[in-house]
Amino acid sequence: MRKTRLKGSLGLAAAIPLLALSMSACSDNGGNNEPNSTAGNATNTGQKEADAPKQVTLTFLSAWNGGGAGFPQDQVNNPVAKAIREKTGVTLKMESITTSEVEKLNTMFASGTVPDIVNAPYWSTTGGEGQVIKKAALEGQLLDLTPYLDKYPNVKRLVTTGIAKDFAEFDMNSPDLEGKQYIIPTETPDGSIESIHNWNYGLFARGDILKALNVNAADIDTQEELYDLLEKIKNGNFKDISGKPVIPAGTMHNGWDSSQFTKGWTGYNISDFREEDGKLNFWALSKDEEDKMLYMRKLIKDGLFDLEAFSNTDTTAKEKLTTGKLAVFGAQPLLLDLQKTLYKTNPEMQYELLGPFKNKNGEIATQVEKPGRSGFPAIFLSAKIKDPDAALRYLDFVNSDEGRLLAYWGIEGTHYTMADGKPQWIPDVKKQFDENPDLKRDAGLNFLPGRFIGAFSDTVTWPKTEEQKTQWDKLEESFSAKMPIKIIDKVSATYLEREWPKYQQYRDKIGGFDFNAELQKAYFAKSDEEALKILHNAQDKFRDAGVEEMTEFVAQKAAERDDIGY
Repeated sequence: MRKTRLKGSLGLAAAIPLLALSMSACSDNGGNNEPNSTAGNATNTGQKEADAPKQVTLTFLSAWNGGGAGFPQDQVNNPVAKAIREKTGVTLKMESITTSEVEKLNTMFASGTVPDIVNAPYWSTTGGEGQVIKKAALEGQLLDLTPYLDKYPNVKRLVTTGIAKDFAEFDMNSPDLEGKQYIIPTETPDGSIESIHNWNYGLFARGDILKALNVNAADIDTQEELYDLLEKIKNGNFKDISGKPVIPAGTMHNGWDSSQFTKGWTGYNISDFREEDGKLNFWALSKDEEDKMLYMRKLIKDGLFDLEAFSNTDTTAKEKLTTGKLAVFGAQPLLLDLQKTLYKTNPEMQYELLGPFKNKNGEIATQVEKPGRSGFPAIFLSAKIKDPDAALRYLDFVNSDEGRLLAYWGIEGTHYTMADGKPQWIPDVKKQFDENPDLKRDAGLNFLPGRFIGAFSDTVTWPKTEEQKTQWDKLEESFSAKMPIKIIDKVSATYLEREWPKYQQYRDKIGGFDFNAELQKAYFAKSDEEALKILHNAQDKFRDAGVEEMTEFVAQKAAERDDIGY
């Protein structure tokens, strides 16, 4: 089957008709429609090529704290948006948030003002954002996508590919949903192990500070060594780019990701349960929680950790990061933010990956995944959307071969050319994008892959040669090489708890209880004794709800199967 590509000129002489545009794939690989397929194309339907797609403006919300960072300055007339509009007739009116995702979703659903298209976290339907979204679906606020899926094969592919089998069974296709499909996964792999994205979570320390202290980043791989390093930083009189004292350690907004500082108490886990001393235990009741909490208290008490870490906004946190104020931070490498700020003005301050850290078993503390993804960013449509076909036409197109080329590479002949069947940047364009990533963003080349595309891997589909890789690509790859993903092909034991007869009672009792919020109170308690009391009271919340009985039930159910992982 012939594959078509977007031409270099935005002013196409003839537009493809609406019926053809609503269908852009013929198979699971996202290709174009075969002749005489249901959707057809201009030639097969007999429509005139002069027919233009219906022009529709849809509202889109990125319900992620800081999610608008990738939005182009001109949302409507950037090259990618214009090209998609020519193909689909759809213009997006985009907005994002800088507050709590759960808070925004609750407010939005309570008011009944749901944008046409929303992308939000969907990690589970038993808590957090996913629970809020599922509740809204059951209340009729989300559009049931089931009747539309056969009409839009690329969208249908998104709801069936790259998803962990247990998540698909228990969350996406929960019996409560009665066979209806409300969410469209994005940022999911293409079904191959190679396509699972390595987020490279870790601890990163300013290189110039390590050099001044004569410390090798790779040698800092335990909690004790980390504490010693932070003490040296505190006593070293180091400054940020403004000449102000650094903060030895910190995180991004709302404490993301403080867990990187306690990696020494982790394992290769895929569930909420831990095997300890020959029996199963619920994670929150583990002795490890005491050790982790006391360690974080020590960092805070000894002036080694940002006192504002758990209350920082996205803007404040990034300001601390991009001015080099954080000597060590825990999160992803955040190269998109750093390469155009700190690394440009002060390249000597480039952060280096510490360790990687060792976990409680002496293994590399790294990202653990199942062959498919459990939880992901997800798109849903408002039940009140006036033109659902327009939204699905848009999604179907950007997830086709042609649409993905456009989303990742832009306009052929303007931004890239094809060589041996693969796209490559036009040298001058690449140079401009490398020197100023905002130019790439404003061409419309940042926000689509992260929030609209799924069941796909650009690195698998278009592997870069060494010559094509930027210094930042190579840096990211160096982190991944040190922290390869650990794959566990098991069903998470967490799903077995849903079969427990008292499960809903348990959920009702702990509904709204925020264990992490209690931990943060413990971090800042006046004494270790008071902190332990706060932690133990929080653990008792789970005990009072019946978690120990539930754990026994899960252990019995797991013993009946050979595919359960903890």
